[in-house]
Amino acid sequence: MARLVMKLIKTAVLSVVFGLAATSFAQVKFTPKPGVLEFTGELIVRPLQTSALVQRGWTVSQIRTADTSARTRLAGRTRRYYPEVDEYVVRVPAGSNENLYANELMNTGSYEYVTPNWRCFPVGNPNDLLFGQQWHHPVIKAPQAWSLWTGSSSFTTAFVDTGILKSHVDLKNLLVPGYNSEDGKTEAQGGDINDINGHGTHVSGCGSAEGNNTIGVSGVGWNFRVMHVRCSNSPGGGASFDAILGGARWAADNGAKTISASYSGVDFPEVGTTGTYIKSKGSLFLYAAGNDNRDLSGFRHADTIVVGASAPGDTKAGFSAYGRGVTLFAPGVNILSTTRDGGYGPASGTSMATPVANGGLALTWSVNTGLSPDDVRNIFFSSCDSIGSSSIFGFGRINVFKSVTAAIASNSLGGEVSSVGVHTGNFVGGSVQDVKDSNLFNSYDISSRPVVGVGAVAATTVTYTYPTAAKGVLTSFNATCTADAPGTLPVSVMAYIWNKNTNAYEMLGTRGVLPGQNATFDFNVNANLGRYVDASTRSVKMLYRSVVPARLSSGQTNQLRIKHSKPRFTFTQ
Repeated sequence: MARLVMKLIKTAVLSVVFGLAATSFAQVKFTPKPGVLEFTGELIVRPLQTSALVQRGWTVSQIRTADTSARTRLAGRTRRYYPEVDEYVVRVPAGSNENLYANELMNTGSYEYVTPNWRCFPVGNPNDLLFGQQWHHPVIKAPQAWSLWTGSSSFTTAFVDTGILKSHVDLKNLLVPGYNSEDGKTEAQGGDINDINGHGTHVSGCGSAEGNNTIGVSGVGWNFRVMHVRCSNSPGGGASFDAILGGARWAADNGAKTISASYSGVDFPEVGTTGTYIKSKGSLFLYAAGNDNRDLSGFRHADTIVVGASAPGDTKAGFSAYGRGVTLFAPGVNILSTTRDGGYGPASGTSMATPVANGGLALTWSVNTGLSPDDVRNIFFSSCDSIGSSSIFGFGRINVFKSVTAAIASNSLGGEVSSVGVHTGNFVGGSVQDVKDSNLFNSYDISSRPVVGVGAVAATTVTYTYPTAAKGVLTSFNATCTADAPGTLPVSVMAYIWNKNTNAYEMLGTRGVLPGQNATFDFNVNANLGRYVDASTRSVKMLYRSVVPARLSSGQTNQLRIKHSKPRFTFTQ
């Protein structure tokens, strides 16, 4: 068994060290589309992240030199900097253009991505035609869901769009203070969130118009607090990328749990970066797939939910984008909702499908706000109805009755760290209680020892258990752990879970860490849990390993420090 584990670990280390060694400087070409994506004379730039450079095997000195050079190069051209996602908005130099300057920056090898700060446009606009019914609610089983749950006034959902008619009878009782991200002002500071286009009012009603009030229409959830972020000051609704994404991050920072944006530009990396930031804040981000009938199979955002539009009859709406980059579908054809004139009208687009999905996600999560973003995503995704190939429809079309039922049935319990131990290296100090303690100075510490063919290795085992009071079927296991490297060299920190069927550890993830810094692992394991859970002891075993992929020289050290483990076990009744 030890030989099998060592082979697995050695393979993982080599892939981490050498997998990113080659750098390609392929020329990029951005092509604007009037009324869809237009140039603004600005770029959004993200330097290479430390973790990527550690995994390339760079030294601390090389990393710091490269990072300083990348940021200094942007200093004279930076208009705005967003530290939460490490993105710079920079001006294109006179005499250059978006494509030339983007390639100039990317060819330095110092940046993760460089893209235009596109002016994006709403991907579906309300019209004034009357429409007699909201056909989509029966399809997604909303009435059945409402028999169980209609939403909660303690739950806030947000829409990033063209503003909202604050006096609309189906919206006015739900509003919380909003934000104008184009001006960078909250309502309290004079930020205007009144709708200048009509798109934003329609979108807001799709997800959360007040229900059961004898008038108008109903959103997918009835009783949420609604936060609106106006990202445009243009009557046409066009908004810069950083206003859209910065507004979404503001919403997450200010209490919104689900946030959607119904704009073009879904396939650019910033949308994924913002989704990851929003998830780190304990919220979730949804973005429209687009109305250009494209196959979006060239990317997949890890944490942003991309929404396509379905039509009556559970077919793909003819205009909707599709493919492996689309997470799921929701109704988006002739969706009756609130309008800027105070009335109601239908509209079609992934702009409508996205807030419908937002409302369904909010309805599900508000059942149990103790669910983590991963927990509720897994419930929402697994509750979708299949309406065709996953290569087109992703997880399928949303079913809020199923997702609400699953949320009600979930029973998420906190687990315990029951043991820690040295796997590789030498014990320095610490105990089980130190691992669980939130004090940064209390931890379980191991110094490294050389491992032939691998490098200098320090590793610890951690066993998590769930309480005897747990009832139902275990559906997911989540563990959060912070590991740092108090030694003198950058390291790769890896996390594994023990598979009792194969008697080997399986890698769950890896992080690059500089000396004195730390990395947080947040894992949610929800498939084939029988491989990992020992039912007799109610336990899951993991291994955390710190590796310097070379023999240490004199004065160099490698040490692993583990703390902040917070396991959770979710059961379905």
